[in-house]
Amino acid sequence: MQSTHEMVLMGSKESGADEWMCPICGRRILVRWTAMYVKVVLVLGDESVTHVGGKGGVQVSVMDVSPGTAIEVPDREREWLLQNGIDWDGESA
Repeated sequence: MQSTHEMVLMGSKESGADEWMCPICGRRILVRWTAMYVKVVLVLGDESVTHVGGKGGVQVSVMDVSPGTAIEVPDREREWLLQNGIDWDGESA
């Protein structure tokens, strides 16, 4: 089974939304990029794979995520984050 499927741009609708289709599993979506981003799934297709695609010379592919270096956050900013519900280090009780 393939873990990544590439979506193909089928065209644009009168609403300005782009219609995308996966030729492998049949997934179809409408995406409107301007103002508020909106995505409507027309056909689910294979939900167990990552669907990627791009237009206008931009191609999106699978991202490789790996641990980076720790960001040093000053105590004052760390306290502000904690007061606003963000536990930067995940260490609060």
